[in-house]
Amino acid sequence: MSCCHSLLDDRIYKKEALTLVRNGYEVIHIGYGNDFEDYYTADNIRIIQLKKLRKKDVIRSKIALYKQLFLNDLFQAAKNVSADVYHLHDVELCRIALKLKKLPQQPKIIYDAHEPFMDNLKDYWRERSLAKVILNDIPSVFAEKRILRKVDYLIATEENVASRFRRENPHTSIVYNYSYFSPLSFQEGDAEEKEFDAVYCGSISESKGILLILDALVIAKKRGYDFKVVLIGAFCNSSLQEKVEKIIQKEKMTGNLFFTGQIPLEEVSRYYKKSKTAFCLFPLNRTNRLILPIKLFEYAAFGLPVIGSNFGHIAEIIQSDGIGKCVNPHNAEEIASVLIDLIAGEQYKAYIPVCINCVKNKYLWENQKANLLRIYEELFR
Repeated sequence: MSCCHSLLDDRIYKKEALTLVRNGYEVIHIGYGNDFEDYYTADNIRIIQLKKLRKKDVIRSKIALYKQLFLNDLFQAAKNVSADVYHLHDVELCRIALKLKKLPQQPKIIYDAHEPFMDNLKDYWRERSLAKVILNDIPSVFAEKRILRKVDYLIATEENVASRFRRENPHTSIVYNYSYFSPLSFQEGDAEEKEFDAVYCGSISESKGILLILDALVIAKKRGYDFKVVLIGAFCNSSLQEKVEKIIQKEKMTGNLFFTGQIPLEEVSRYYKKSKTAFCLFPLNRTNRLILPIKLFEYAAFGLPVIGSNFGHIAEIIQSDGIGKCVNPHNAEEIASVLIDLIAGEQYKAYIPVCINCVKNKYLWENQKANLLRIYEELFR
C-alpha cells in the first residue's frame, strides 16, 4: 500500500512486488492516481488505483475529500482484498496501520520507511502548506511513533532509521534500495555515444540541489565551458520552475539544460547511457546526512562518476568505493572545478570500469532479494 508513491514506483513495484510475485506470492498494490483503475499488469500484479482528489474537487465532493483526508478510501480498498500481509510504504499509512491489524483475518503489518520522515519534516516544514503540516504531517509523525512496537515488522533503507526502529521493535531489518538496473559491461559504458556532460535524476527541488547545479553551470560557462546537462524528473512546484526558467534565460543557458519531465523507468536508462557524469548535490541538513540515495547506485551502474555532497552516506559511498568526487554542495566554484576536470580532461573515462564493477560486486538489488523474502518467510512461520 502507498499513498504518495507511484503505483509503478521502482522500489515498491520493480523491486519488492516483482520479487514477491516471482517467488509465489499473490501481490496487489493499492494506492492513488489520477483516476480509478483496477487491472493486472503484465507481471501478474494487481493494481488498485484510487482517484486522488484535488482542491478543484472540494466543491463537488466535500464528503469524499474529507474521507480521503483520513485515508478511509484506502482502508476500505485494503479491507476488501482481505490480505494476509499489508506492506505499508508511506508514513501517512501509519494512521491506519492498527485498524488494518484488527481486521478479521488478523493480517501481518509491515512498515517500510523509505526515509527519515521526522528529520525531513523538521528540515522542510516551511516548504509545506500549513494545512498539510497540521492535518497530515504531524498526525503521521505521532502515528508512526505509536505503531512501531505494535506492527509485525519494520523495514528501513539504511542504518540510522533501522537503529531507531530497533530500539522500539527487534523485528527490524534493512532492505537496501540498491540498483534495479543491471550494470553495463565496461565496453558498453565506454563506447556509448555521449550527448550530455552530466545528468540528474529525481524530484527537481531546492532540497535536491537544483539551484546548486545551476550556480555551478553558470560559473563553468563564465570560464568558457558550455556544458550540456539533462535533468530527469518533475518540478516540485510551479514557482520553483518559474525561478529556474528565469535564471536560464538571464544566463543565456537555454541550450545547456534539457528537462525530460517525469518519464518511465525504462526510458531513464537511455539518458544515463548518453551522459558522462552525474550530480548528487544535496544541501547539508539533518535529513541529507541520513539518507542513502538510490541514484548513487543507478549512476554507478552506468559507469557515471558521481559529483556528490561531502557528508553522510553520499560521501561514505563515493569515497570508500572510488565512484566519484565529493564537494562542498554550497560551494559552486568547487562544483564547477570538479565538473571541468572530469569533462574537459576526460577524467570521467577512468571511472567507468570502477563504477560498473562496484555495482556488480556490491550494490545490486539482486543482492537484497533474500532479505525481503526472509522477512516474509519469518512472518508466515
